[in-house]
Amino acid sequence: MSMDDLAGKVAALIKEASAEIVMPRFRALAAHEVEEKSRGDLVTIADREAELWLAPRLEELVRGSRVLGEEAAAADPALLSHLDDDTPLWTVDPVDGTANFAAGREAFGLMVSLLEGGETVRAWIYLPVGDALAVSERGGGAFWHDASGCARLDAGAASAEPAEQTASFYVRFMPDEWKSGIEACAAGVGATTSLLCSAWDYTNVARGQHDFITYHRMLPWDHAPGSLILREAGGVVRDIETGMDYAPRTLKGPHLVARDEESWQRTAERIRAKRRL
Repeated sequence: MSMDDLAGKVAALIKEASAEIVMPRFRALAAHEVEEKSRGDLVTIADREAELWLAPRLEELVRGSRVLGEEAAAADPALLSHLDDDTPLWTVDPVDGTANFAAGREAFGLMVSLLEGGETVRAWIYLPVGDALAVSERGGGAFWHDASGCARLDAGAASAEPAEQTASFYVRFMPDEWKSGIEACAAGVGATTSLLCSAWDYTNVARGQHDFITYHRMLPWDHAPGSLILREAGGVVRDIETGMDYAPRTLKGPHLVARDEESWQRTAERIRAKRRL
């Protein structure tokens, strides 16, 4: 399936930012081009320059829109208030997985989404090292573009046997009661990974290569793109405590990401049963 005009234009911008700004810095960063925004949270010259390059170009594509970029919001957290109005809003994560990028590891990507009325209506995730792109429109499915062509994404269903499952259980920022339940659940899972990159994690679940992820901090540039792509591939992103589907205005909460509804329900019940009250 070919992309429509907007999808194609955004994809082209993301790939250009990657080719001109991000990839020339991959495994070539000088020490002064990597900083710590806060403890353990890195930013590089590639993050900052790619966001500054993308922002005005995205705003030109949709009249009256504005950009909420990770680096701009880090400098001015008040920008998150734009989530609460109905102005079309682009989220931009110029280099998701910055720690991997800075260390020369391949698990990083560029992510963009378009929000309208607080809901994600479009999403793009680009993985530069493999030149692979996931694109989605709400109600229109999710598609994977790589060297072999274009295919519709279908997350499929996870095995009912925990020993046959693969998951990423991120518990940083997680309240203790939920952390205990998630860690107890994780002990029975066959394989766990920790890529620390939403771009890779969400697309792996959407492609049926990964079964579950847990998150607590739900910043929109990290989760709006992947959640739409996964949902359009048949997956689920939902708060375990409230039972509410993820929405970009939700900034925290114990969320479980799963390939399918049935496995989401099964795993959420296991976590709830094991949490420390």
